[in-house]
Amino acid sequence: MDILNRVLYLLALFMGVIVIACLLDKSKPQVEFPMDGRIYKAILIFFALAAVFVRVYEFGQVPGGFNQDGAMAAVDAKALADYGTDHYGMSYPVHLTAWGYGQMSALLSYLMVPFIKVFGLNPVSARLPQLIVSLLGLAALYLFSRDAFGRKAALVIFAFGAIAPWHIMQSRWALDCNLYPHFFLFGIFFLNRSLKAGRRKLLLCLSMVMFGLCMYCYGVSIYTMPLFLIMACIYLLIKKQVKLWEAFMAFAVWLAVAWPFILVMAINYFGWDSIEIGPFTLPYFSGSVRSNDILFFSEDIPAQLWANLKSLQTAVFAQGSDLPWNNIPEFGSIYLFSMPFAVVGFVYVLCSLKNNHGAALLLFFFITGLWCGICTNGVNINRINIIFYPQIIFTALGIYAVLCRLPAFPIKLGVAGAYLLAFALFSTTYFGGYARNIEYSFFKDFGSAVSALKYSDADKVYITCKSQGENTPHVSEILTLIYLQIDAEYYQGKTCPEGELPYDERFIYSNMEDLEIDPEEDAAYVAAESELGCFDLDQYELSQYGTYYLLERKD
Repeated sequence: MDILNRVLYLLALFMGVIVIACLLDKSKPQVEFPMDGRIYKAILIFFALAAVFVRVYEFGQVPGGFNQDGAMAAVDAKALADYGTDHYGMSYPVHLTAWGYGQMSALLSYLMVPFIKVFGLNPVSARLPQLIVSLLGLAALYLFSRDAFGRKAALVIFAFGAIAPWHIMQSRWALDCNLYPHFFLFGIFFLNRSLKAGRRKLLLCLSMVMFGLCMYCYGVSIYTMPLFLIMACIYLLIKKQVKLWEAFMAFAVWLAVAWPFILVMAINYFGWDSIEIGPFTLPYFSGSVRSNDILFFSEDIPAQLWANLKSLQTAVFAQGSDLPWNNIPEFGSIYLFSMPFAVVGFVYVLCSLKNNHGAALLLFFFITGLWCGICTNGVNINRINIIFYPQIIFTALGIYAVLCRLPAFPIKLGVAGAYLLAFALFSTTYFGGYARNIEYSFFKDFGSAVSALKYSDADKVYITCKSQGENTPHVSEILTLIYLQIDAEYYQGKTCPEGELPYDERFIYSNMEDLEIDPEEDAAYVAAESELGCFDLDQYELSQYGTYYLLERKD
């Protein structure tokens, strides 16, 4: 794969240099490749079906297991579905307490609620909101691109988005911040459509609702979303695309949606007490460390800025290795050989700015992504996820420009063949070796061992803290809550099933070497393989689940 990437990169670079020269030569007219309407529809349908298939095939099984953040969002969603609180008992929080030391955006958990009510809590119901929003994101990608760059360019952009590794991978599991790029794109689509369609005020207000909902997708929106809105507002006022009163109306709509989140940020910045408004809670998080993630609060801003720029370059432009659930190193986020096309597409957008308001909005989108990378410490793919829709569009526009400016059939066939081959190899890897490897990062073995406790009648349960590293009791606990579907009010100590100990007495999270294990105690243990030496194995029945074991007393 490394050799293939290098060869394709060099070919893309060669074609890119030629096409950039053509784009910058104003004497050469803009050209488009011819395409029959029936072929257009056939290609559009093919990639739409491919997009759906690669996102729903073995959905809920790949990735196997649960990521800890996805589990946390689902546990709070189950509590919201059952009691209208998070799992700590806070009534309809605007922002979730989650881990205590690090909070979580609330929109994903609220979107999970109806699916959990209908289908119960399981990997499919927990991940369906992300899948549905991602597919809607592809639709918005096509519609926005068609409005901004024409139907043929939109077809290439949609096709590339359908097979882009980043878009596929984030759509198949649940992470709160991965809603952010989709709602951002929804906002841009409605905003751009409002400039050229009827129902102007309605579409403008819809765009502001989407931008307002962005604030509940990811905390970095507090310093990224306003930047985009300010740039877009100034540009549209200068271009006389909106009137001043429309700008004020748009701001009022955005603020009407976003103000609870903004107030939560103010509460935590100034250290105010939590506020309850009807059933909703705007919480103060006394144990928060999230401000440490922001450049402005760094103790050494210049050094942190340099580190942030390096992280930005690695995550976005070099497409370097990331967390295993974010990319597959051999393919990157948009395929490793795509960056020359992305540069071509960026130049294409710059050349299209005159009287193309969609191109300007796209450029502001990209600048906002860069700003996110500059201001957020140590960004990885999920932390800078809003930059990938612009990157997809740039790359696909670069491909489109190559197809237009270098119309020879072998070049068209070669470019299409290269990406279809890359997509085929990616899909084979994702559902093959990657699917087996990601189970470790998604704690499948640990989850299987914990799930087996459903059939244990032991009074007490001791669960290892070696679920994510050597000592992570908080991860072990949240995974236990989701795999055993422990009732939120039982967890809070408000209820206790007849014949069982209270939650705090029944479930003990500890490394086994820190316990005095008594074979006479009516207890079961979930232990890591490295902890088996702590037990007299002659006294226990062992059930193995990969590198974890369930140990139960022999009768």
